[in-house]
Amino acid sequence: MWIWGQEEGFMKRGREGMLVITNMRFAFIMKTKMKYNVHEEYSLRQLRRFKDGESVLLPVERYEEIDLQNDLAESDKNLDIPFDKIINIEQEKKKWGTLLKLKFIENEGTRGYKFMVVKGWVKYPLKDPVSFQQLNWDPIIALIKK
Repeated sequence: MWIWGQEEGFMKRGREGMLVITNMRFAFIMKTKMKYNVHEEYSLRQLRRFKDGESVLLPVERYEEIDLQNDLAESDKNLDIPFDKIINIEQEKKKWGTLLKLKFIENEGTRGYKFMVVKGWVKYPLKDPVSFQQLNWDPIIALIKK
């Protein structure tokens, strides 16, 4: 739930969202029809997993393919990237966290995004991450590259 996605480039602002990976697509959902209390519960579960040292890359219960389709139709700001449009995917380890870097074809050009799992937030004046998780993105990279 606490995924920070940011388009690569000068002065690009990141956004919080939900990373959804199926067997055919990579989606970053920033606007969802999920109710706030359901999202809050999954966020708290993710926080408990952080503290217990468990994997945070787990499926969200009761989030089905139809929910993904509805969320993708909700806003054009949500990213929907078929695997065959992905040019490059890699992880980059930094001292402060691990990035998942993704480059893909969109229309006639290419776009790059980077994703990080957030540990903590500052909420004023704008919601921004203050710390990131060290995470092994290899299972996702292997899934997309096969």
